Amino acid sequence: MTTPRCERIALADLTDYAAGELPEAETAAIEDHLFSCAECAARAAEFDALVRAIPPAVRSAEIGGFVTDAVLNRLSRDGARIRTFTLSPGAIVPCAVWDDDELMALRLHGDFGGATKFTMSQRVAGTEVVRATGQVASSHGEIVYVVSAAWVRQLPIVEVEIQLTAHEDDVERPIGSYTLMHGGTLHR
Repeated sequence: MTTPRCERIALADLTDYAAGELPEAETAAIEDHLFSCAECAARAAEFDALVRAIPPAVRSAEIGGFVTDAVLNRLSRDGARIRTFTLSPGAIVPCAVWDDDELMALRLHGDFGGATKFTMSQRVAGTEVVRATGQVASSHGEIVYVVSAAWVRQLPIVEVEIQLTAHEDDVERPIGSYTLMHGGTLHR
């Protein structure tokens, strides 16, 4: 039986389910519901296709974007070489990527106040080179943004400024300013 406009499975749980990150009991409960609700089953199939499409797209430098821990864990389990940097507002963090890294993950900390829509802007030498807006639930006071390491390797030794804002009721609220001191590519 299909439930009209069913919202029984939260977006975060559906994402974690598609990424294979839920405990066995929660997975079983979601699967029981999916067998009885065609709408949720269709949403789960869409998320599964999206989760499977992310690794090749990110690895090929075609996209970057906000991801959940579940998606980042899935990429790691699938063998992606990920360089991770944790940034707090106002922090200046040295960074570099190895020549065989595939992804760079930025764990951006801040006071998100329950917001789920964010814009992240990156400036290199004063010029905006990336602007991304996405919906993501913050987890433990952080959100994760992933970019292709191939793109990062193209940067010179340079300071990268990051601005993060939250969107709440059509108003942008600053979350923080972060700085990466990009030191280039490291070779093994």
